[in-house]
Amino acid sequence: MEGWVLPSAEEARLIREAETQMRLADEASELERRRLERMAYQARISVSSETNFFVSFSENLSHGGVFIATYSPPTIGERIWMQVSVEGAGEVTLEGVVRWHRTGEDGCPTGCGVQFVALDVNSEGQVAALLGSMQRDPLLADLD
Repeated sequence: MEGWVLPSAEEARLIREAETQMRLADEASELERRRLERMAYQARISVSSETNFFVSFSENLSHGGVFIATYSPPTIGERIWMQVSVEGAGEVTLEGVVRWHRTGEDGCPTGCGVQFVALDVNSEGQVAALLGSMQRDPLLADLD
């Protein structure tokens, strides 16, 4: 570590403040992820951002966001636009922010969690309609 210099008192304060903000954001994100019910749902998703374009599939969907399976996710914090296509239900255009990445055992990315942002009443209704149309597995099964 030759040439390494300790941060000044002000730099150390800024580092601690940034770490605190990141921890609070992570905790809020975790709380949000647990607050909204997720439904297993595979829909075709076209994603575009300032730096990326790809087509993939969702793994799950909630009122607050979607998990998109991809080996090259946009960066965390990047704003993206999605066209979610569901057979028989048409296409919904949504805006979101990448909040986290999931990686496989090999450390390579396998997808990203996207939080919906700036949803208008129409978009919220379209997401609710998608969630309402999903088949849920029954909690109880007849044994007859």
